[in-house]
Amino acid sequence: MRGTIAPMPMMESLSCNFCNHIFVIEADPRLNLRVLKMADTISTLRWVWTGQSWQNANAMQVWTSRWLSILGVLLVIIPTAIATSAVYLFPVEPDVPLAWFPKFWAIATFCGHLFVLLSITRDYTQFPLRAYWQAMERSLRRSI
Repeated sequence: MRGTIAPMPMMESLSCNFCNHIFVIEADPRLNLRVLKMADTISTLRWVWTGQSWQNANAMQVWTSRWLSILGVLLVIIPTAIATSAVYLFPVEPDVPLAWFPKFWAIATFCGHLFVLLSITRDYTQFPLRAYWQAMERSLRRSI
C-alpha cells in the first residue's frame, strides 16, 4: 500500500522500494492471466492483473492463515490460562518469602508465549519493521 514496484536492472523481476521484496510476473496460459508472485518469501503470495488493478489471489493462503492465527492465539491463551488458574486455585500464604512468584510465572508465561508467536509471525511474513519505521519517518518529515 505504501511502496511502488519497479523493474530491477539486468533482471527479469521487480522490486518494491518500500519493503525490498522481489516479485516475478508469470503468465498463466490456461486462464490468459498475468500473475504477480512474491519470490523471496516462504509463503507464495500472488496477485492477478484484472486489466485495471491487481486483485488478491491468495484464497487458500488466507484460509490457512486464519487457522494459523487461531492456533497462535491458542498458543498464548491456553498456557497462560493454566498458569493463572493454578495461581488462583492454589493460593500462596501472603507471608511466604516467594509469594510473588506464582503471579510472576503467569505473567512470564504470557509474555514468553507471545514473544514466540510474534517471532514466528515475523519470520513467516518477513515484515520489514525497520524499513516500515524509516518510511513512516520520511513521510512524517515531508508532511511537516
